[in-house]
Amino acid sequence: MFGLRFYLLLVAFCSCSILGRGDEAPKTELLDVPPKTVESLAASQAVQGLPETSSVEPTTVTAPTPDPDPKNTTTSTTTTTTTTTTTTTTTQKPPTPPPKPTPPKPLPAPDQGTWSLTNKTSNVTCIVAQFAAQINITYRMTNNNVTSYRSEVMNVPVNATVQDGSCNASSTQQWLLIGWPGSDGVLNTIRLQFLKNETTRTYALNSLNLTVDASVLVNASVPADTLEFSYGEEWATPLATSYRCLPATKLSMSNETYDATAVVTVSRLQEEAFRTVNGTGFSAARECGGGDVPDAVPIAVGCALGGLVLVVLVAYLVARRRSAARGYLSM
Repeated sequence: MFGLRFYLLLVAFCSCSILGRGDEAPKTELLDVPPKTVESLAASQAVQGLPETSSVEPTTVTAPTPDPDPKNTTTSTTTTTTTTTTTTTTTQKPPTPPPKPTPPKPLPAPDQGTWSLTNKTSNVTCIVAQFAAQINITYRMTNNNVTSYRSEVMNVPVNATVQDGSCNASSTQQWLLIGWPGSDGVLNTIRLQFLKNETTRTYALNSLNLTVDASVLVNASVPADTLEFSYGEEWATPLATSYRCLPATKLSMSNETYDATAVVTVSRLQEEAFRTVNGTGFSAARECGGGDVPDAVPIAVGCALGGLVLVVLVAYLVARRRSAARGYLSM
């Protein structure tokens, strides 16, 4: 009897416990997966030999949402999407501009030199020349099949030497050759040729010939080693006088064979040819342009005028004396 009562009480107690917990629902626990877990998963795939992609597939992580009502068993989830993108940027440097060419520096003004030629037989200096000269050559050049024109400037040095000449007194021509070294043994030369006119008793610079070393002309279309230019008659002056021209004078020359031109600028010039006296001093000078005449000319004109006045005065005195001798009185 006692045992039956015990079992009944036990059954009633268990029933009450079950009824008291009937409103409770099983709770769902949510795990918060940090972003690092996604990166670890991608790394593990790379180690296992899985194909890599430039972007990671979106990963959904469920996070708990606080429930204001403890009795509410509804669960809310929040979705977080993480996307990784690889971007490649290419930077291109701007092109570097070519350096600007340096223009050539201008040559200084040439110095004045003096050259003379002496007859070894008579020891007479037949030609004396003194001047400063600068040569400007303009020529056609070809570079990479492109044709253009270029200029080269050179000065006649004062240490140029007399290479050759002629002092033939019986001839009507005398000449003087001045030279200075170029390259590879080639000489740059200036040849002055004078011509005498026996009828007018004058002489003139008959021609001036210029020869330059072609190697100084960069990319020039010149097949020869030298380039020659010539100039015709320039001035004339009486014999036994010198020709002087201090201002700069430009002498234009051409060479049609090689399509080149040369301009020789001569300054502080004084020349004399067909000399018959010893020494290297110049005779009376005739200036360029005809502005001045030799010193002997005004002296001769003055003497002529003085003699004419003297003749007129003597004729007047003689006529007056004759008139007085005949008995005529002056009023």
